[in-house]
Amino acid sequence: GEYQNRKGEYWELNLKGAGMTPYSRHGDGRAVLRSSVREFLASEAMHYLGIPTSRAGSLVICDDEVMRAELDDSPPRLEKTASVIRLAKSWFRIGSLQILANKE
Repeated sequence: GEYQNRKGEYWELNLKGAGMTPYSRHGDGRAVLRSSVREFLASEAMHYLGIPTSRAGSLVICDDEVMRAELDDSPPRLEKTASVIRLAKSWFRIGSLQILANKE
């Protein structure tokens, strides 16, 4: 979707972690709470450091749980899922070109 703020600037909206998309890389497209909180905090920190990036508009904790493994050797465990609504001036990504290349 698209959003116009009080300054008249247009921002594109993106929902991350809500399910499969062409960018899911063969996963289930769900984001766990810990990674969603990390993304929210990192995007806001980068904004306030003056680094242009997407912004996190909201973080919604979902009732669903998914099985995920940490990067260490601990066994997979059920984790709460979450979705982040992100805002950016444009969502042009390298992945956009990869999707076009894969359709040929």
